[in-house]
Amino acid sequence: MSSISGVGGGFRPHHKPPSFDQIDSNSDGGISLDEFESAAPKGADSAKSEELFKKIDTDGDGSITKAESDAFKDKAKKADSLLQSFLFSLQAGGTQNAQAASDSDSDKDSKSAFDAIDSDVNGGISKDEFSAAFKDSRLNSDQLNRLFSSLDKNGDGSVSQDEVKAFQSSLQQSGERHHHRRPPEAFQNASQAYGSASQLSAQGTTETTYAKAA
Repeated sequence: MSSISGVGGGFRPHHKPPSFDQIDSNSDGGISLDEFESAAPKGADSAKSEELFKKIDTDGDGSITKAESDAFKDKAKKADSLLQSFLFSLQAGGTQNAQAASDSDSDKDSKSAFDAIDSDVNGGISKDEFSAAFKDSRLNSDQLNRLFSSLDKNGDGSVSQDEVKAFQSSLQQSGERHHHRRPPEAFQNASQAYGSASQLSAQGTTETTYAKAA
C-alpha cells in the first residue's frame, strides 16, 4: 500500500492487501462496510474508506459482491494503464530529438493517450474529462488537480495538444539546465506534480480496491 504526502514524495512500503474471501469474514458472499474498514490498512482515513466502499458498491445495497469488487479492480487497472501511457507520452515527447519526424512513435503515443482522454473529440481535454479518465486510478483528486493545473498553462480549463507539447518541452529544458541554475518556481511545481504522478503510476498497473482507502 502506498500513499503520498505533499507533491513530491513520502512513500510507505507496499503491502499485499487481503483477498476478497479474507475480508468477507462471515463468508456470506458480500463485504459489509464494517468488514471493509476492518481490512483497510492501519491508519486509513475512515471517511475515504467509506467513500471508496460506496464507489465499489455500485448497486448501493450496502454490500460489495465479488463481481462488484472485480469490476472495480478492472476499471482501476485500465485507469492506471491509461495514466501510465499518458505520463510516458509526456516524458517521451519531451526528451525526443528535435529533428525527429512528426509521426515518430513518441508523437503517436502522445496523440493516442490524448485522444483516449478527450472523450468528446474536440481537441482539448477538459478538467471533467481528465478527472473522469483517471478517477479510478491510484491518484487522488488533489494530485489530479495539481497535474491538470500544471498542464493547463493558460488556465482556461482545457488542456490542448500545444500545452502538452509545451509541457514536454519544459521537461526537456529542465533536464538540460538541471546542473546550471534553479528552474522557475512555477515549473518546479509542474515538475513535482508530474513526478509525483509518475512515481505512483510506476508502482504497477493493478490497483487493489482496499489499498486505495489509505
